[in-house]
Amino acid sequence: MTCVTRTEFLAEHGQAHEFEVLWSRVQEILTTAPGFHGEVLLNGLGYPQKYVAIDTWQDRESMAAFCRGRYLRDATRSGHDVYKPGRAEEAYELLLTAGQPPREPGGWSQLVEWEIKPGAAAGFEESRKVLFDLRQRHGGIYMSQLFRFLGNSARYLVMQTYRNQDAERAGRTIAEIQEFFAAHPASRYVNHGPLGEYYTSVRLVQSAT
Repeated sequence: MTCVTRTEFLAEHGQAHEFEVLWSRVQEILTTAPGFHGEVLLNGLGYPQKYVAIDTWQDRESMAAFCRGRYLRDATRSGHDVYKPGRAEEAYELLLTAGQPPREPGGWSQLVEWEIKPGAAAGFEESRKVLFDLRQRHGGIYMSQLFRFLGNSARYLVMQTYRNQDAERAGRTIAEIQEFFAAHPASRYVNHGPLGEYYTSVRLVQSAT
């Protein structure tokens, strides 16, 4: 089972550059970790001091072994005056991927959290597959992914990475995609609307092995 982790950080005021430099050292260690596949570091558009690392691992065991290791502790020890943790780190199962990740930072990403009501999970998963395929067909997007939270099978995270802001906006005007949303309203799957937030990617790394 491919595992994806979501880790949030809040850079101290005026320390965004220092945080990115610090995290680049962590990424150097990550690239050689057994089971590591890749990471994208996102910076919040609405919260400039907020960063989110989305890491992909071969399995949860590989991720857990790295997090317990001394190399991560050594690399982050100097960061106490640079950043503080945001929400608790979360682990997900990767369910769906459409498209290919960007090769350079700067893409326009959206993270959307869904809490699915009872009996609607299968329909929701199938609907995201249809939507992801539609977006790929119409272009302007690198990749769409669906993750399911390991701690609660009703919670999902959708990550979509567009070429830029204009591509994301243009995607909302495509008639076929508008028809999809009309036929698949969020209320079919959730009691409360999903929560979405926009980011730009600032660093991308892949496994060195």
